Amino acid sequence: MGYMIELNTLLRPPKDFDFAKLAVGQKYKVVLDRERAFPLHIAILLIDSDWNFYGYAVAHSAAVDDKRTTIEFEMLTLFSEDEKKIYKEKFVEAAKLTGEIK
Repeated sequence: MGYMIELNTLLRPPKDFDFAKLAVGQKYKVVLDRERAFPLHIAILLIDSDWNFYGYAVAHSAAVDDKRTTIEFEMLTLFSEDEKKIYKEKFVEAAKLTGEIK
């Protein structure tokens, strides 16, 4: 019998996360549904559920408990509106080719 865990290379906080309050150098803690694995101590992209990219973050810790994952992260950079548009366009284009987005 195996154990199901999702490997994430993008950090997507819950829908009620206030992206408007993001600030470089600030630390945040979010709880995600399901068991997930995240790379720690490297730059990862922060996104929302509509594939909008906000900048780079670093996950300092991730803990799995009771079918949820708690992740503590810090914002490293924030994208300009032009950068957000480019990241979204390029990612959606690539993700359609891989089948991640239909």
